[in-house]
Amino acid sequence: MDQQKAMNLKRPVLGASQFKHIPKVKRPKRNWLDLPSEITANILHRIGVFDIFQNAQKVCTRWREICKDPAIWRVIYVDASFDTKANRAFEEMCKRAVDRSQGQLVDITIVRFRNEEILEYIANRSSQLKRLTIACCDDFSHRIWTKCLVKFPLLEELSLYATNISAEGIETAGRYCSKLKTLKVNQENYRYWDYCSDGEFEPNDFRDDWIATAIGENLHELRHLELIGSPMTNEGLKMILDGCRHLELLDLRRCLFIHLGGDLWKRCLQQVKCVKLPNHFPEGCPFIYNYYDEFGGFYEEYYDESEVGYDEESEGGSDEESEGESDE
Repeated sequence: MDQQKAMNLKRPVLGASQFKHIPKVKRPKRNWLDLPSEITANILHRIGVFDIFQNAQKVCTRWREICKDPAIWRVIYVDASFDTKANRAFEEMCKRAVDRSQGQLVDITIVRFRNEEILEYIANRSSQLKRLTIACCDDFSHRIWTKCLVKFPLLEELSLYATNISAEGIETAGRYCSKLKTLKVNQENYRYWDYCSDGEFEPNDFRDDWIATAIGENLHELRHLELIGSPMTNEGLKMILDGCRHLELLDLRRCLFIHLGGDLWKRCLQQVKCVKLPNHFPEGCPFIYNYYDEFGGFYEEYYDESEVGYDEESEGGSDEESEGESDE
């Protein structure tokens, strides 16, 4: 203890006057205009279409020139749900972005657009497109798909969320989009419908295999297929397995009219590397299922295993993703 006191007495005490002699370190001033053009372009690309048009391109002449570079517009994301009353303005903004890409567009996502003509506008100016994502555009008619998909010969991924597509559209994709490897046609859960009609409709009324049949007959080179919330049955699943022999991932979550078991279950495991089962939680599915978490858990109030789609005993009691091997 005495030794500690002695050490404290030897320590110098700095007064306020002594701090005056310590030189101040000046922070270097940053001038964003001095950044290389490619770094500025990378930053501007990340702020999004709306902020580029409304703010960034108005900062200075140099930024405006960078904002006109087609390389910035190779990937476009436009979400009109931020202001549903300004849908027309978002549509015009999307068209300007497509124009600025000068045919170099490879990836575009549009959300909550009401006018299907925007898809035709994109198709007429984007022959290099590889990825197309459309979400919550349920006003799109069936004819628009047969009209536009013929103009996407390099398309590799087609992702639809709460957006309709016709059997003719699937057939067109199979005929003209030879590079298509990923298809996502994810819908809101059909199981909710019979609760919205006070018993007027039964779940059987919504069972439908038309999309599964169209996929099995036309899209033979698929590697990744998501059909979350589809009303297809076991017969539709068989059509997919018959026609899509190269599948690596098959997502059947919320396909509540599928009853996996017996030979069909074994066939899925033998033919597909990864199968996501009907009763699996639909996490990672954007736009339509990400907001259901507030109900808690696995929608126990809506889901009844004895009624729809999943026989735990026939599937070996596993509730995990199946990686291509069954328990003997």
